[in-house]
Amino acid sequence: MPKQYLVIGAGRFGRGIVKEFDRLGHEVVVCDKDKKTLEQLEEYTEYAVIGDLREESILEDLNVSQFDAVFVAIGTDSLASILITRRLKERKVKRIICKANNREVGGILESIGADLVIYPEEEAGHKAARMEAMSGIIEYIEITKNVAGVETVIPEKLVGKTLREMSFSMKYGITVVLIIRDGEPMVSQIGDVVFQSGDLIFIVGEKSKIELFKKKVG
Repeated sequence: MPKQYLVIGAGRFGRGIVKEFDRLGHEVVVCDKDKKTLEQLEEYTEYAVIGDLREESILEDLNVSQFDAVFVAIGTDSLASILITRRLKERKVKRIICKANNREVGGILESIGADLVIYPEEEAGHKAARMEAMSGIIEYIEITKNVAGVETVIPEKLVGKTLREMSFSMKYGITVVLIIRDGEPMVSQIGDVVFQSGDLIFIVGEKSKIELFKKKVG
């Protein structure tokens, strides 16, 4: 069943949220002060609102409590993010997710009611560093603080072997959930697939165990 989301702020971060929710089949409303920016998002949204969510009248018109979650995706105006978050909390919004540029602002947002604070620049830096440090990594997804998903080229040491004969999960403490060969995903009975050079695998597990796996097999 589609959910309803409100995204406040249509900068790069907010636009990414809007487009992804549309791709996933959810209903999304976006609010920003820039009319031209909103016009570029018309095809991805239910409707757009031009204005400043610090204004009580706009908050009332939107009926913000109806949304499954509200994203405060404002970029550089930390004061606006704080004021809007406080007003959303006062209106008993179900879930408030905020962008913050630093930990100080993030701490304030959490203290006044944000359910989740995201630090896009910081997280992008961590991801870039991990991908560089672990050779062969194509994609790195942080699932929780300690768990990640990684897409990587199959190490040459594993070519010609199967997950089952290696007792892969037991040996390394991580799980292969997908094999990609020649651009095509393989998801069923992958335990018996004989790895070929150039195969890609998507593995999920504790970050420390993924790093240990990469060190052991290259």
